[in-house]
Amino acid sequence: MGLVLKHVSKTNSGRWQYRRRVPKEVSQSFDFREFKRVLGDTEREALKVYPQFHAEVERAIEQAKKQAGQEAAAERGELTERQAFALARARAAILGRDAIGATDEETAEKREAIIEALSAPYDLDDETLDPVNAHDVDCLTINILRNGAEATKRPDPTLEDAMKLYLAEKRGTEPPDSYRRAEGQVKRSVALTQEALGRDPVLTELTREEARAVRDHMLDQVKSDGQRISPESVQKYLNLLRAVINFAATEMDIAATFNSPFNKLPVPQRKAAGSSGEGEKRLPLPPEILKAAHKRITGSARSDLALIWRLLAGTGCRLSEIVGLRVEDVDTDSDLPHIKIVWHEKRRVKTQSSIRQVPLVGDALTAAQEALEVTDGGDMLFPRYGRARSSEAVSAALMKHLRAITPDTRHSLHSLRHNMKDWLREAEVSKQDQDLILGHAQEDVGDRVYGGNVARLKAATRAMKKALAVDQ
Repeated sequence: MGLVLKHVSKTNSGRWQYRRRVPKEVSQSFDFREFKRVLGDTEREALKVYPQFHAEVERAIEQAKKQAGQEAAAERGELTERQAFALARARAAILGRDAIGATDEETAEKREAIIEALSAPYDLDDETLDPVNAHDVDCLTINILRNGAEATKRPDPTLEDAMKLYLAEKRGTEPPDSYRRAEGQVKRSVALTQEALGRDPVLTELTREEARAVRDHMLDQVKSDGQRISPESVQKYLNLLRAVINFAATEMDIAATFNSPFNKLPVPQRKAAGSSGEGEKRLPLPPEILKAAHKRITGSARSDLALIWRLLAGTGCRLSEIVGLRVEDVDTDSDLPHIKIVWHEKRRVKTQSSIRQVPLVGDALTAAQEALEVTDGGDMLFPRYGRARSSEAVSAALMKHLRAITPDTRHSLHSLRHNMKDWLREAEVSKQDQDLILGHAQEDVGDRVYGGNVARLKAATRAMKKALAVDQ
């Protein structure tokens, strides 16, 4: 079998050659129409040279695509001053090459010819001959060509710069749907900040007084139902701002003495008359409501929704953890039946401590067995909901049934986790075993790091059986 490499062919003379057309969308970035190179006279020589040269071509094309995207953004006025400066400096280096900083007549003429070409599309100021109404990149490129990059100060990073850097990093590490959700939340928090301050603030110029003004502006936002957003929502916005700014402080060479004014910024809590503390935001379902909801859902809901409800009630897992189960995550045949809560491409986990094995006992084991019987060879335990953000659809469907039983807004699907917590407490299960089952962070480093999964699962199974009064 002969050598098969992408973009490689054998010439009439018997030599191995790399040939690849420059993509049309970046053709203006190159002064040739194809990447071409002889790799060698033999397959062995070609195999040795190919990886490095192919990688160089890939990098050149990607850089050209990035440059083209930045140029288009500049035309639309979408770049920040700092982004425009970086692009202008790169353009000046390419256009001017050895003309930048040169003093002899020939290179000076070359530099002026480039400046004249850049200025041609615009009207010129009568006195300075500078282009009028040119976009930032062209103006900065001309300034750098005339005076050198060192004489043109790079703009200090703004909140917009920090946001774009943060999102670019997120884009490469998050699943697409998770990224889009995070992107919307980050952009909303930044937009509220810019709205409160009336500008895109330079990070190092932000003050504590301005941070409080941003917080208060967020607290004044009104939802579509006419109610102001909750302090908890504002806290989430501020947490995102802190993450964006602190990331930029590390990655954008901001002075080591910089301290974000949003760090440790408190959010006043609104306490309505008759309201209770933190533990009262969600209540466990009372026995009569739990029984009525179980009867209604298992009797009238879709079979897969009923199975999800039973698994929620019998494991204390989060809704997304159950909905996102794959068939391979469910073990009903071993001596220790359990489900594995792990990260995969269709479902994230909330925290590192959320990655765990949760015992299946009693009705939860029966529900898992029934679910496996109807998977029809698919990879997801609940194929109807095996997609991003499907938990929201499941939640809406199950909450309709629950609201028919109880109008109390403190009763929700999450209440089932509170039920499990109470059952574990009442059974005098240790805090360590409670955390193993519910996926809460363990404070002791020894509990987090040491010991094997089998021993943890055995302990969690004993605890679950005790809490649910299942025969040992």
